[in-house]
Amino acid sequence: MKKKIIVLIVLFLLSGCSFYDEYEMPKEVVLKTKNLKLEVYSENTINDLIEDKNVEIINSKDKINTNSLGKKKTTIEYKYDDRKYKYDVNYEIVDTTAPIPIYVKDYYYTYVGDTTSEKINFCESANFIDNYDRKPTCSIEGTYDVNTAGQYKLKYLIKDKSNNILEQEITFDVIEETEETDEDEYYEEEIEEEKIDFNSIIQNYKNDKTMIGIDVSRWQGDIDFDKVKKAGAEFVIMRMAVSNGPDDPIGLDSKFKQNIKNAKKAGLKIGVYIYTSPSTKDEIKKQAKYVLKELNKMKLDFPIAYDFENWEDIRKLKLNLHDLTTMVDEFYNIVKEDGYKVMIYGSKYYLEKIWNQDKYPIWLAQYSDQPTYQGKYIMWQLGNNGKIDGIDNDVDIDIYYNN
Repeated sequence: MKKKIIVLIVLFLLSGCSFYDEYEMPKEVVLKTKNLKLEVYSENTINDLIEDKNVEIINSKDKINTNSLGKKKTTIEYKYDDRKYKYDVNYEIVDTTAPIPIYVKDYYYTYVGDTTSEKINFCESANFIDNYDRKPTCSIEGTYDVNTAGQYKLKYLIKDKSNNILEQEITFDVIEETEETDEDEYYEEEIEEEKIDFNSIIQNYKNDKTMIGIDVSRWQGDIDFDKVKKAGAEFVIMRMAVSNGPDDPIGLDSKFKQNIKNAKKAGLKIGVYIYTSPSTKDEIKKQAKYVLKELNKMKLDFPIAYDFENWEDIRKLKLNLHDLTTMVDEFYNIVKEDGYKVMIYGSKYYLEKIWNQDKYPIWLAQYSDQPTYQGKYIMWQLGNNGKIDGIDNDVDIDIYYNN
């Protein structure tokens, strides 16, 4: 029995598997570290911590956890003179990014003596998001007197837990009821917007690298997809499912089944999008499983579009920027089980300021003759007031770019 034990010990020592010498770093070793302060949610590896070395780093590609603030420790594993060593390194995760404005007005007004007006609930009406802090604070710097007419200069101070501050100046008018306000310009007579003719889009944008199509929901009513096809549309993206928040369970668009059946019958290429605003990973997982169940492995010609537009409730949802992308990740990790891909739908502002990532294909919404968005995108929604034969109401028009 003793001989067997001795033999096993010898074999283990000879193998050298997972064995590290437990003594101090040799004097000849050079292992200098750098960047001991890392930005929260940054993508870093062990190799990013090393400034100079004369050793072989075994775990150089290991990722460093940067998902929470504070002082951390990680271990560098290296090899020198055919022996393996471990070296502990202390580092700190910090947040140096100020909150981002989503909707923060720079002009308010009220009437003299009106102390209860909702128009002066500055922080309640402001909307903003932070890269890390889920509940940034808001305060107003400056003084004003609602009993005295005048124009007051104030300032928003929107601050996260790391004391990064978003500052924005406010003009606050206290006026007599007979006076006009700077907001009066918004009440000018509305001019009817010129409709976008689908034929003109085909003439201006159709080539061998593009497809021209539309996206629809129940708001377009009953659609004659045969006429849509004859009008030159090559594809249709349909709203499949809708959830307006945590208290609103996901459900099918009331026209989805009718739309997808008739669009396929007409010979159009098809895609779907979900309109959602989840606040937890569990919520988006349930929604993704619901989507898979309803699709039932149906073939789609485009990635499933993830449409988050509930920015007015972002503070109520208590999300940070990282959470938003994590939700998409959770959604994708489930729908990919049935072979589906995912793209993010968003306007130019939100794609540049909020999403700000190239992990997923982008469906850009920018209503103009030519997009000015500098990022990559595979589809462009150029307007929401299109007219096409087969649909009585206005419709969104899209251009898909073939790779």
